[in-house]
Amino acid sequence: MRNAICVIDDDEIYQKIIKKLISRANVFEEAYFYASGKEAIDDFLDLKTNLPSIILLDINMPIMDGWQFLDRLEKLYPLLYENTKVFIVTSSIAYSDKEKMMEFPGVSGFLSKPLNIEKLKEIGSRQ
Repeated sequence: MRNAICVIDDDEIYQKIIKKLISRANVFEEAYFYASGKEAIDDFLDLKTNLPSIILLDINMPIMDGWQFLDRLEKLYPLLYENTKVFIVTSSIAYSDKEKMMEFPGVSGFLSKPLNIEKLKEIGSRQ
């Protein structure tokens, strides 16, 4: 397990904000950013290394949404949740999204955007 965080979110503005917050939180050694679940999966397979210790995952994305990403990642990495904490991070307030998360019992939590430095430090300390 690497002390790394991975953000998967298609919102360019949010990506810029979270990059700065992660840097200021000074908790993670490495940070990776992807605009889609497919992009992240492809990179994980190319790297052939351990997954990051934390994944912050948006659910509403084109190409491959967060749920499709999780389904694929669980199949590729059966021991995914032993070494990686996955948090759903979304601006959605739909109850159906929280219900859908129950299909993925290994997910560590459901967080609302925007995150802040304190929340990142808290997440980083759970590793």
